[in-house]
Amino acid sequence: MSAKHCIFKLNKTDEQEDSLKSPCFQISKNVELKEIPTTGEEYLLKVMNERRNHATVTRCNIDCSKFSRNQSCFVEQVPPMKAPDNLKPTIEWQNVQVADFSESRMYISRLLAKKAQWAKDVTSIALDHTNSEEWREFFETREPTLTCILGLNHTILDNGLEILIESLNKIKPGESIPYKTGQWIYAILACTRQPLLSDTVSILRNLARKCAEIRSRLNPENESSKEYATPLNVFICLVARYFRQYDLAD
Repeated sequence: MSAKHCIFKLNKTDEQEDSLKSPCFQISKNVELKEIPTTGEEYLLKVMNERRNHATVTRCNIDCSKFSRNQSCFVEQVPPMKAPDNLKPTIEWQNVQVADFSESRMYISRLLAKKAQWAKDVTSIALDHTNSEEWREFFETREPTLTCILGLNHTILDNGLEILIESLNKIKPGESIPYKTGQWIYAILACTRQPLLSDTVSILRNLARKCAEIRSRLNPENESSKEYATPLNVFICLVARYFRQYDLAD
């Protein structure tokens, strides 16, 4: 390309300095517009010519009101069910639960940092994590040991927690979470990775809401109601105060 046809930066005046519309390049008047450019200047000329056919600012003219109405069922937040006064945990009790849980997670973190030393001891698990029946059999026949939990990746753990939450639908009014189910939920929470993925946040919030629902069906006058409410309070507390879903806190 000859010096006469060189692309150059426009010398702006003080008034043009802040203009976003002032051109960065100028093209020699001798350059012809071609359907198939063969030089850099011809290519820029073609691009500039095509650009004139479009508005400087493009605005979306889609009416979003109908879309918003149809999506409201997915974003509406139903307030969690509150605990009866005599089943509601104190803030001091909740702080103890968070501290104990944090200690468990720190222990697991230290283990993960030394994975090479214990990786050979982890239980190898062949599980179709999309199969609900296999999950149920898995939870019924195995204990939530570290060698078992650490053999599952975080995506599979999310799937397992979802299955456990579904199993809570079978709990009758006046009853609470079965002991082994509670062990599994606590173990999975202890291994849940942070920062949380959006899907994981949704699963955790579902857990807290389901626990609050079960708790609301307990009979406060029953002597065993406080005992039944304890695991429910633990999971609500951990989701709300450890995993920072504060709107669900007691």
